[in-house]
Amino acid sequence: MERKMVSLGGKAAKYILHAFLHAIRAVLLTGVIVALIVAIATVIIGDYLTKSLLPSGPTYLAAAALAIAFGYAAALTVAFEELLRAMIKAVELIVEEAEKLTVAAVGEVEKFGGEAIHEAGTLGRSAVGDVGAVSRGAAGLVGGLVGGVAHEASSVEHGITAHLPGHHNTSAQ
Repeated sequence: MERKMVSLGGKAAKYILHAFLHAIRAVLLTGVIVALIVAIATVIIGDYLTKSLLPSGPTYLAAAALAIAFGYAAALTVAFEELLRAMIKAVELIVEEAEKLTVAAVGEVEKFGGEAIHEAGTLGRSAVGDVGAVSRGAAGLVGGLVGGVAHEASSVEHGITAHLPGHHNTSAQ
C-alpha cells in the first residue's frame, strides 16, 4: 500500500515536470509566432499608410513594441491555459490512483474481515460448547443439590412424623 502511495507521488511529479516542459515550449512558440505576425502586419500597415516601400524608423519601433506586447500577452494566455490543464490532469491522476488504492484497501479489508469472521465463528462455536458443558455440569450439580436437599427433607419429615402420636404416614412406609 505504501509503495503505491510513493509511486503515486512519483507519477504526479513526473507528469507535472512533463506538463511544465510542454508549457514552456508552448509559451515560447506562441510568443514568437504572435510577435512575428504582429511585426509583419505592423510593417505592412506602415508601408500602406506611408505609401513607401520601406517605412521609416518609427514604424519599425511601433512594430517591435506591438510584437513584444502581443507576443507576451499570447504567451501568458497559453501559460495560464497550460497551468490549468496540468493542475486538472494532476487532480484526475490523483483521483484515479486514489480509486485504485481504495479498491485495493477494500479487498484487503474484505480478506481480513472474512478471516476475522471465520475465526470469530470458530471461537463462538467453541465458547457456546464450553458454556453448554459448564451449564450442564452446573445444572447437574444444582439438580443433585436440590434432589439431595429434597430427599433429606423428606427423610426428616418422615422421621418426625413417625414419632408423632396418631400420625402414621402410610405412603412413606
